[in-house]
Amino acid sequence: MRVRVLGVVELVCDDGTVQRLSRTRRTLLAVLTAARGAPVSSDLLIEELWSGSPPATGVNLLHQRVRDLRRALGEDRHHLELRANGYALVGADVDQIRFEDLVEQGRIASGSNDHERASMLFDAALRLWAGGAYGGVGDSQMITTEAARLEELRLVAVESRAAADLALGRQAAVVGDLGPYVEANPLREGLWLLLMTALWHSGRTAEALDAYQRLFRILRDELGVEPSKDVRDLNQRILDGDDPATIAADEPVVPRQLPPVVSAFAGREEQLTMLDDMVAADDGRAVVISAIAGTAGIGKTTLALHWAHRTAPRFPDGQVFVNLRGFDPRDALDPLDALGVVLEGFGVERSRQPQDIDGRAGLLRSKLAGKRVLLVLDNARDSEQVRSLLPGSPGCVTLVTSRNRLSGVVVEAGARPMELGLLDDAEAYQLLAGRLGEERLLAEPEAVDRIIELCASLPLTLSVVAARASTRPAYALADLADELGESRLDGFGGGRGDLRATFSWSVRHLTDAAAQLFRLIGLHPGPSITIPAAASLAAVSRVRARRLLDELTEASLVIEVAPGRFVLHDLLREYAADLAGSDPEALRAPAELRMIDHYVFSARAVLSTYDPHQDHLDATEPMREGVTVEVVGDSGEALAWIATQLLVVSRVIDVAVARDLAPDRVVLLIGALERLLDLQGRWIELAALAEAALPVVRRSVSQGGDPAGLGVVQRAAGAACGRLNRVDEALDHLGGALELAVGSGDLAAEGKSLHRLATVATASGDHAGAAAYASRAAEVFARAGDLIRAAWTTGRLGLYEALDGSYEAGLRHCETALADLRRLAPGYRSEGNVVATIGWIHQQLGSLEEATGHFEEAVTKLRAAGDLPGLADALGHLAETRAALGKVEDARSARTECDSILARLG
Repeated sequence: MRVRVLGVVELVCDDGTVQRLSRTRRTLLAVLTAARGAPVSSDLLIEELWSGSPPATGVNLLHQRVRDLRRALGEDRHHLELRANGYALVGADVDQIRFEDLVEQGRIASGSNDHERASMLFDAALRLWAGGAYGGVGDSQMITTEAARLEELRLVAVESRAAADLALGRQAAVVGDLGPYVEANPLREGLWLLLMTALWHSGRTAEALDAYQRLFRILRDELGVEPSKDVRDLNQRILDGDDPATIAADEPVVPRQLPPVVSAFAGREEQLTMLDDMVAADDGRAVVISAIAGTAGIGKTTLALHWAHRTAPRFPDGQVFVNLRGFDPRDALDPLDALGVVLEGFGVERSRQPQDIDGRAGLLRSKLAGKRVLLVLDNARDSEQVRSLLPGSPGCVTLVTSRNRLSGVVVEAGARPMELGLLDDAEAYQLLAGRLGEERLLAEPEAVDRIIELCASLPLTLSVVAARASTRPAYALADLADELGESRLDGFGGGRGDLRATFSWSVRHLTDAAAQLFRLIGLHPGPSITIPAAASLAAVSRVRARRLLDELTEASLVIEVAPGRFVLHDLLREYAADLAGSDPEALRAPAELRMIDHYVFSARAVLSTYDPHQDHLDATEPMREGVTVEVVGDSGEALAWIATQLLVVSRVIDVAVARDLAPDRVVLLIGALERLLDLQGRWIELAALAEAALPVVRRSVSQGGDPAGLGVVQRAAGAACGRLNRVDEALDHLGGALELAVGSGDLAAEGKSLHRLATVATASGDHAGAAAYASRAAEVFARAGDLIRAAWTTGRLGLYEALDGSYEAGLRHCETALADLRRLAPGYRSEGNVVATIGWIHQQLGSLEEATGHFEEAVTKLRAAGDLPGLADALGHLAETRAALGKVEDARSARTECDSILARLG
């Protein structure tokens, strides 16, 4: 059986025949379908079926209608489930669900500029309609509301299909498609704008101008307003005789991510020529740059970046760089995360990305279709890590560097292999000359030959030695060669041991403070370290840390990849870690704890800036002496900090878990990150961080630690899993947090856990269950004496009741909550959310003037509180009510601000 609601409500068999249903049974089917899988209480069903005048035997009649509907469903009767508080239609084949899914897929395709696919998807969605939504049923507020929502989404699909077709040059089709919709919706300016554009692009200028005059008269006569600025501007362009082809589209995000390269580059002429020839071929193939026998430090990344910078102008649509960390001593970048990084480079926020590899890979290919983009995938571990990142567009080029040959990518994807050997003597000489000047080399030719021999012509060791020599211009190269030769007698073997000997020699010539910082950086999990993090490791001031990092940079032991952010070659990181491992525990342990404190208290400071009204988790201990905290100036800097430091923070948690360090601090870190990541839609990362932290926190509890911390981490994990629709995991985590709270008598934690359970329930469509949780939470907070949280949670209870269709009960609870908040905490940061909910309930009840007033008040309060998600939501509803009242320009203003905020939030 298929349920049809995009037209007359019907049950359709596989052979196309339609089941005969009475009007009451059709209404019952419609109400259950409109609930979209959520249970509908028996009381509400009776109210809806008999239009507010239920018969005395309403319950018995409802049961009879349900039995009749089950018989009509036949083999699909199991989709109609009996719930404790009513009935739910679950898992049925409903045309509405297919329509909404197609529209969402169309939106994704549009966002990827895949206009052909978008047009096909929107067209398929619209062909499901056979009349007005939910036709042929009795009067029902619930059905009326859902039908209006679907009709609006239908018009969005019409407009989106027209926009895609315009991008494909199908102006005539757009004119034909839009005609009936414009006539049926004469006040919808978006349709007129698209129609005028299509007529203009078709060369039908007079008809486009006539369309504007018709719209002008309709708006003047019906609403007393003139067309919007967008429509007026288009009309003026047509009058001015502008070329339609000059209409500017939104500027796409063009990434320019190539890191800086060393000024002196030597040799590799054959490889550079090969890369130049590949671009000329324009076949979109990848090149895998590997090293003979997996030799590290041979210059793979240097070659890739040198060529990438040299040819960047050939790739006007962007250059992307991703360090895959394939041979990082801690962990490689997961392919899903790597795809996320690349897509973010093109402006696709994580919350708008598919949550699986295939989905993200497909979106990336769509983004790159028809474009000229250069991707540099550095330090790949194996073929599997890069396979999904390879674009399908022939105009794109991918450079992959790896210690391994990646034969899988070469065979399956047709990538070209390029194997690097050691520099020859002439190339090694050229590298030194570029760093030290040829005059200095000519003065001591024998010493130069010996240095090249001792460095085995390896670019990394040559660079380290050249850095040492360049900082001592008066130092004889012969003396430097002697020192380097003596290092070879320090117990290091050949091959990789030669690298360690060179590193040892370089570190030995640092000042004691810089050498100590280099060793301490070995404790840092990477991949990058900032000045405040380095200052915390060494327990020095920010200024002192900057000077020491400058010294390490001059010695080529670290690289400053962005202002104030440094990285190490992975071999140097390994060497630093080895040195740190040999330090006494009394030196290492405090440094590690200071490092953890740096990220804990930095995350809390960043959260305070990003969301100053958030009620933070209080620290159980003061910050350790010697810790320097990151300082961000505004919410934009806060987001940038998260973008660059989230990977580092996750590794810090891994270190704490592996070494069983500071479980109390891990709890604080998760508590701060929960809000930051939740507001940005980075729920995959939040779930991973919280679940990674659980072992160390559980061990702490088993050893007598405070169980409250475990509840904090479980609540964060549950919140993230709930957002990701991993409902069973969310309920497991949150159930554990609730059990801990109840067992310990921690009423505050119990209330917070119930609040999170309510959020998961309503996200799953169980608004009645959410209301039950919220009711319990409000009661628990009241018992705990936290009357502000009790009032706030009462407001959430009102929202959940309203979402479940109980508008009057929801309104009562929201008004009670608002009065309590204004009495207990005037100007409370979340007061605006409760006001917005009251406005939404009035909107559903048809009181548009009253709803608009509440939304306007909510916007003012939410803007002052800095609550961007709440502000965007209130502005969106304000735009709806203003438009319904005919305040078109005011509605457009609210919608524009709403869209701007949503774009910032991703």
